[in-house]
Amino acid sequence: MNGYGFRHAARMERIKLTSVRSTWWLAVAAVVAMAGTGAGVGLGYRSHTPVATAAQILNNSLGGAIAAQLLLGALGVLIVTGEYGTGMIRSTLAAVPRRRTVLAAKVAVCGGAALTVGLLASFAGYLAGQLAIRGTAIPAASLGQPAILRAVLLTGVYLGATALIGVGIGTIVRHSGAAIGTLFGLMFVPMIVAGLFGESGIQVGRFVPLLMLLNSISVTAPIPGLFAGWVSALLMCGYAAVAVLCGGFLLRHRDA
Repeated sequence: MNGYGFRHAARMERIKLTSVRSTWWLAVAAVVAMAGTGAGVGLGYRSHTPVATAAQILNNSLGGAIAAQLLLGALGVLIVTGEYGTGMIRSTLAAVPRRRTVLAAKVAVCGGAALTVGLLASFAGYLAGQLAIRGTAIPAASLGQPAILRAVLLTGVYLGATALIGVGIGTIVRHSGAAIGTLFGLMFVPMIVAGLFGESGIQVGRFVPLLMLLNSISVTAPIPGLFAGWVSALLMCGYAAVAVLCGGFLLRHRDA
């Protein structure tokens, strides 16, 4: 991959990413969703009996990631499908003929932006929950505790990986509505299927994105049978890599 060509493509992608209004709306909405959930959880626990634990507050404060993953996933999709919808993809490929360079630039720019927004959203959910319980008997969840910090950081990583899965799906499907629908289905349908098997479904459920988020990544202690949080986060990154590689293969062998 030519270094200059990649830098040129990445600069183009940064300009396109920051100049599209929907990008900003989706990023802001992801942070607001996390912060709003955190604040709502904290306020709900202020008068809760018995007194909530620090782990309960943290686990539930990060629950806004359910919505944030869809918003950032949609952002990843639109980075690709938006160009197909307007026909701009032809101009992009004319300016940078090497298609893998184009996709690599989209992945780098989207990945960096989504990881930043994901971490910001995760910390927003955590802080909002902590601020909402101030002045109560509920113990604070300190970022000085490894389990607390790990959950917050890995939630941000999960959200960034979801955006890259969106890039891969967008490259494969090329239509915004269909790609976003596919992304939503991949996030929710496997969880429903795994739930049909009851406790025995845990062997399948530990590979399901949403179950990993709620029971392994955004928690201080994963439920028995699920992967450790960092393993689940790496698995999400693996899913993103597979989606992008499949998209890259099709991008190289299909007409624009």
